Amino acid sequence: MRRPSFLTALFSAFALALGTAPAYAGDIESYVRFATGDGPQDAALQTAKATFRHPTLDLEITLYGVVHIADAAYYANVQRDLDSYDVVLYEGVAPGSTEPTEEDKSLGDMQKVMGEMLGLTFQKDGIDYTRKNLVHADMNMDQLKEAMGGSSINPLGQVMGEDQLKSMAPMMKMFGQVGKMLMQSNPRMQDQFKLMMGKQLATADLSKAMPEKMSNAILIERNKVVMEVLEKQLTKTKQGTIAIFYGAAHNPDFEERLLALGYTKTSKSWMSAWQIGNGVDDGEAPAPATAPKTRERETVPAAPEGPRWF
Repeated sequence: MRRPSFLTALFSAFALALGTAPAYAGDIESYVRFATGDGPQDAALQTAKATFRHPTLDLEITLYGVVHIADAAYYANVQRDLDSYDVVLYEGVAPGSTEPTEEDKSLGDMQKVMGEMLGLTFQKDGIDYTRKNLVHADMNMDQLKEAMGGSSINPLGQVMGEDQLKSMAPMMKMFGQVGKMLMQSNPRMQDQFKLMMGKQLATADLSKAMPEKMSNAILIERNKVVMEVLEKQLTKTKQGTIAIFYGAAHNPDFEERLLALGYTKTSKSWMSAWQIGNGVDDGEAPAPATAPKTRERETVPAAPEGPRWF
């Protein structure tokens, strides 16, 4: 594949940081979409959750797709939903054995800049990861880099060196501060920026823009880890509900895997992650809150930089 342009790499990095870059380019419907409302400025970036029934067990699995920066109200509804499942297999690339590089840090920096400019909440701040029904189902950074074969985990690393990314960090911080002040003082401009970003994130096929090895490692190989954790979970969970809580980009591939195992999709519904202008009605009430099950939780190893979402 030809070397991506800087703008293509930059947009790919944003999409990865937000969790919307596609993992599968087949016929299965996406789990992220852009919906329009009544007025020209009314819209929403929406994510989907789909439920699948086991062919023989009294068991439901829900693919719960999310975006990694969104409205605070969205995460409140997501949290309410997650608390209703018996088990939640959750995303979060755990820290590795070495200090993060500038390439590693830059994805998180982009996520922070985008969230502040758009007036959105970060997933790590909107979701309680201490709940007892959560089970970690992801790689650590060492495993991800091994799957990458030494390539950068950041699309910008395909067009920029580590020194360039390091020198770009203060400019990104300054851009974020100026952009945040500008957007906060002009809500209409903020909505226009959300409209532009939302449309592109919901429709771009970045699997053609990212190097194949990067797309495969960040998305498909991590999905394989989730399926291995699910297989282990099914040895002790014969009935009830399990949610796979991941960036919406991962779910078309997850759906294909579940269908191949004989599961049947029974429902699919949408939630508005970004409400723009007067927004769009989801057409559904949030699930009732229930107390999470009390049991031992498998945790992401603690480290100052914390887990990462893609």
